[in-house]
Amino acid sequence: MNRIWLVFLGDFFSFWASFLVIISLRFSHAIFQMALKSHLLPFLLLYLAWILIFYLFGLYDLIKIKPTITQIRRFGLALILSFVVGIFLFYFVPIFGISPKTNLLFELVGFGILSFLVRRIVYLLFSKQIVRPTVLVGEKACLDELNSAIKGNPQLGLQIISYTNDLDNSIKKYGSLKNSLFIFENISGKIAEENIVTLYENKAEIMEGVGAYEAYLAKIPTNYISQSWIIENLSARQNFFYAFTSRILDITVSVAVLVIFSPFLLLAVCLIFLYDRGPVFYTHERIGLNRKIFRIYKLRSMVVNSETDGIAWASVDDTRITPVGRVIRKLHLDEIPQMFNIIRGNMTLIGPRPERPGFVKILEEAIPHYRLRHVIRPGFTGWAQIKYRYARSIEDSKEKFEYDLYYLKNRNIFLDFGIILKTIQIIFTH
Repeated sequence: MNRIWLVFLGDFFSFWASFLVIISLRFSHAIFQMALKSHLLPFLLLYLAWILIFYLFGLYDLIKIKPTITQIRRFGLALILSFVVGIFLFYFVPIFGISPKTNLLFELVGFGILSFLVRRIVYLLFSKQIVRPTVLVGEKACLDELNSAIKGNPQLGLQIISYTNDLDNSIKKYGSLKNSLFIFENISGKIAEENIVTLYENKAEIMEGVGAYEAYLAKIPTNYISQSWIIENLSARQNFFYAFTSRILDITVSVAVLVIFSPFLLLAVCLIFLYDRGPVFYTHERIGLNRKIFRIYKLRSMVVNSETDGIAWASVDDTRITPVGRVIRKLHLDEIPQMFNIIRGNMTLIGPRPERPGFVKILEEAIPHYRLRHVIRPGFTGWAQIKYRYARSIEDSKEKFEYDLYYLKNRNIFLDFGIILKTIQIIFTH
């Protein structure tokens, strides 16, 4: 079973255990059945809302389940928002005929305590008790990041017992371990068949480095990419259902976002104009599908003529950003006009972020296979955007491209929905 499902099941148990205890304590035996019936549907809807809130706050991310101060703060904020949603459901949309002030508060407290305990138990279980011996074999340049990620996240349930490039000695020494994991930088033509049989006889799992990166870090390093890998794993074609569903989703979400955010966009437009009387919108060229150039729309967040000295990556304390620009960037309002690009078909909701021609030329020279990101339509948000910070250098862009490669290989409508929810999560928590 996927470990994160244990957390989902734990939350399910936490919610309904709290619910049944509260109904039992708050209502007499004579009216227990009636109270249970009147509260069941409203609290079921409340449970679904709370699960969505917890997902949006990243509380079902196995990598982030570690009990850090940041995660505890995020857990507390999710509980506060859950309580607000409960108040809204029972008092501002009073369609159920119940007003459970005390019951709602007790339910939140009970659920919060049990849910927190579930996360601690899962973390301790897989970081200390149920661990899988793991052997890394390969060059450090290729496996160092994977080694650090596994050691830094014990909740993955992997315990590195050897990290070497001595293949034969590793199999002799650790091949008899039951249910172990062997990760090789490149196993092609290097492992004798009898050694492979030995590993399989002992229920060991063998993974190539590229597969391990994909499974545990959700990206594909460029140094693993070859022409044969590209032919076997990447396709620019979409099946009809995915293409049709994606386009319907693009148009529906884009129109909805423009309608919902129109009052905020109007306010932002006024503030931008009043600040320096300059142009409100900002357009510039980006590289799109099949390297075709299109113009992207944004609200202007920098001073007028901010690139008179040429293009440059934005920095954290970029002096070109205006005070109004900092606010609209923080609220992501400057990106909303790109919904028009999506409606026109220049962009899609989910895909690699489109880059400027000047940057693309630099990045294609510095990053192997960078042109691959142009075989699909660029996106408003994407896998790289939710997994990595804003790119401010060639090295950052290389890292993001490795996440783009993962999306290029694995894209489907379910992954797209997950990226949309994760994007909303980032807006809530950053």
